[in-house]
Amino acid sequence: PFNKENAIMKSMKLYLFSILSLVCCGAFVSPSAADSSFYTKAKEEGRVLLYTSLASADNKAFRNAFEKAYPGVKLEIYRASGTTVLQKALTEHRAGTDVVDAVITEGTVLHVLRDQHLLVKFDSPERKAFDARFKDKDGYWTDVYPTVHSIPYNTKLVAPQDLPKHYTDLLNPKWKGKLGANRNNFMFLAAMLELYGKEKGEAFLHKLAQQNPQVRDGGTLTATLVGAGELPIAFSVNANNVENVKEKGSPVDWVRVEDPLYAEPHPAGVMARAPHPNAARLLVEFAISKDGQQLISKLGKVPGRSDVKPIIGVDRAKLRIISPEDEAKTAYYQKMFDDLFGRRR
Repeated sequence: PFNKENAIMKSMKLYLFSILSLVCCGAFVSPSAADSSFYTKAKEEGRVLLYTSLASADNKAFRNAFEKAYPGVKLEIYRASGTTVLQKALTEHRAGTDVVDAVITEGTVLHVLRDQHLLVKFDSPERKAFDARFKDKDGYWTDVYPTVHSIPYNTKLVAPQDLPKHYTDLLNPKWKGKLGANRNNFMFLAAMLELYGKEKGEAFLHKLAQQNPQVRDGGTLTATLVGAGELPIAFSVNANNVENVKEKGSPVDWVRVEDPLYAEPHPAGVMARAPHPNAARLLVEFAISKDGQQLISKLGKVPGRSDVKPIIGVDRAKLRIISPEDEAKTAYYQKMFDDLFGRRR
């Protein structure tokens, strides 16, 4: 016989089970579904301002993807070098005119901003997909993409058997006067000192300087000159710069050395005085979400997220990340580079 009380109880149990299922599954869905409160409040704020060192073409793709995912939230971007981004943010803060909501740039910038108490903790659930190398343990930043140091070479001028397997192979006499070097990537020095230790690292760098490398300003420029045949091989150039030149049909590639590959983080963080705090969190969460990281991979960069595979041939598990604390020694390593290799000529 029909029991009205039992029917009501069964309905309530089914309802509660459905709610619990949705809650439990929340950690595995997109950021907008997982925490719609960010999106709802972000739409009320209407906009978000990002300071970044992402390339202009990458910014356009990133903006389009974000605004498509979150209609009603306009993404405005100020693009500059990490140094300029830092100076601008600090100057505005000192003047009491904080306007930036979030940053995606070099790790050293995030390190300084954190030291100045200008970043706020944001331990998004998306951070669970990043291993410890790619996130700040306290939740202040998460690495959107590490830039990998590489040795670019001209595929028509350098035979496969002549490719260096180790950094020390750059000391081969046949490369004397023929090496290129990117002055802007002076953290290559920090990587070598970490790899070999201070004493042996300094000895290697002094021997490398005796190879008389031709110094240029900029990774893309150096990779372009390698592709054009002006330089058969170079060092201290980021792999994504090489990939971008390669995509244009230039005969250039980069060596997968047997030594560890080094990389510098480019994290995202939420500013402590963000005028649009919910939109800032929504933006950072998008950047580190699976969708956002798949976009980063399509742009020719190495995503920091463990469950998104890099398109370029990098074994992310073997990467050694240069810490933002070491990156912050900018003046020290820039002077060391200039003392060793001279300025651009």
